[in-house]
Amino acid sequence: MKKSLSPVVIAVVSVVILLLGQLLIATIFDSRPDTTGPTMAEELDPQAMMVLIEFQQTEGLANMVNAMNERGIKGLLMMSPDFAEANATDLKAILQVGNLEIIASYVKAPLWGMSYEEQKTVITDTVSRVEAALDTEIRIVGSRYMASDEVTLQVAEEMEIEYVTARGTTELALTVYKPDDYDVKILSISNIDTPEFKYGSLCDYSYYERAGNPEDILADLTRATEETKFVGVSHTYIGGYKERWHDMWLEFWDTEDIDWVGLDDLGTVDKYLPMWQIPINKNAPYTPEKIRPLIPYKEETNVANPCAIEEL
Repeated sequence: MKKSLSPVVIAVVSVVILLLGQLLIATIFDSRPDTTGPTMAEELDPQAMMVLIEFQQTEGLANMVNAMNERGIKGLLMMSPDFAEANATDLKAILQVGNLEIIASYVKAPLWGMSYEEQKTVITDTVSRVEAALDTEIRIVGSRYMASDEVTLQVAEEMEIEYVTARGTTELALTVYKPDDYDVKILSISNIDTPEFKYGSLCDYSYYERAGNPEDILADLTRATEETKFVGVSHTYIGGYKERWHDMWLEFWDTEDIDWVGLDDLGTVDKYLPMWQIPINKNAPYTPEKIRPLIPYKEETNVANPCAIEEL
C-alpha cells in the first residue's frame, strides 16, 4: 500500500517549485537586451561651457554675460592683463554675476616653443596682474591661439595653476588631457571640422573672418551637441554686440538641450597619457589674405539695446 505525502511536505515542495520557476523567469528576462528605451549615453545631454574672449570693449561682453546668466549658462572669460587693468571696475561688476571664471591669457604671441625662462616670465606677469586688477584667483592660463606646450605645463605646475588651454585636437569635441608627467590638466578646445572654416576654434570670429555667416557656425554648434563635451567660443565684440551673431547664440542656447556646467565638471579627465602621446595642434593660419569678412565690422548691425554694466 502506497503512502501518501503529508500536506506539509506537499506545501513545501510546491513553494520550492514556485520559487525556482520565478528565478528562472527572472534570469531569462534579465539576460535579454533592453529594447524598451534609450541607452544611458543617449539619455544624457552633452556637457558644455562658453568660452568668451575679449580684448577690446565691455559692451558686448556685458550683453553676452547677461544673456548667459538668464539661461543658467556658465563660461570662461579669456583676457589679457592690459584689458583687465584698463577695465577693472566694469570687469569686477561683470564677475559679480557669478557665471564666469577668468583665463589669464598672454596675447602677444603663442607660447609654442618659448623657452622656460620666457614662459615663466610672461605667465607670472600675466597671472599676477590679472589677479591684482580683478581681485580674483586664476586657475587656468592660456595664450594667443589657446596655445600651450610642455614648458607651459611645467610653469603652470610650479605656480599651482590647475588648467592650461590648448588648440583643439579632437575636432568639435572638447577633450581634457591629464599628462602623467605633470599635475596640470589640458583643455583641448573644440575645433572647427568644416573644411572652409578650418582651422579655428568653434568660435563666431573664426566664421566671421572667413567670410562665413551665423548660420554656418549654428550648423556646426548643433552637430557639436552630439559630442559628450564641447565648448562654444565667442569674441564678444562680435557675439555679444553684432545683432545677427548675437541672435544666433540666443537661438542655439534656447533650442538645444545642453548641460551647462562649470570648469571642474567640464574639466574631468578624458584621457590620461604620457606627455609624448598628447597631440599639439599648431595650425593657426591667421594671415591678412585669409581674413575676408562678408560684411565689414562697422557695417554689421549692432544689438539694439545691449545690457549695460549697471544693469547686470
